Amino acid sequence: MDNRLTDQQFEDLLKQYNNMIHYQIHKLFIKDYEGEFYQEGVTALWEAYLKYGQDPTFPKMATIHIRSRLIDKIRKHKRVQDRETFDKYIDHQNHQVVINKQIEHFDPHFWSTVRQSLSDKQWLFIEKRILKGYSIKDIADQEQTTVDAVKGWGQAAKRKLRSVLKDYNIT
Repeated sequence: MDNRLTDQQFEDLLKQYNNMIHYQIHKLFIKDYEGEFYQEGVTALWEAYLKYGQDPTFPKMATIHIRSRLIDKIRKHKRVQDRETFDKYIDHQNHQVVINKQIEHFDPHFWSTVRQSLSDKQWLFIEKRILKGYSIKDIADQEQTTVDAVKGWGQAAKRKLRSVLKDYNIT
């Protein structure tokens, strides 16, 4: 079975599914100023046709395929954005995290609230790992404990802070 399309056939298919692509973009709250998500949707439509074109479930499969590709693109953008944001804090010569010393003074009430919510070990994890940028192994060595223990402090701190951070719209 040959699923290849001529340019005219694809243009007709695109006219038929154009609103659906825009609907999926809108439904996912995507701001597509440069049209890259729309283009991703068009490419996904093409691929869906190549894979499911003659199948009676094509409309449903096309929708699923397009939505999935848009979500993948959102995730890719998020990873790139996170990497670029974190990249600002890395000293590439020494391969260490550089922490802005003003972070503790950014919102004293916030840090006070965080501190009050945590045990001493959990705060130690936040202070050394988050604020000072030490590795988990370095913290374990400094505190003369195991890496697993330090990871446990971090997990417990994260669990406790979820409710605190909701008030600050951080989660």
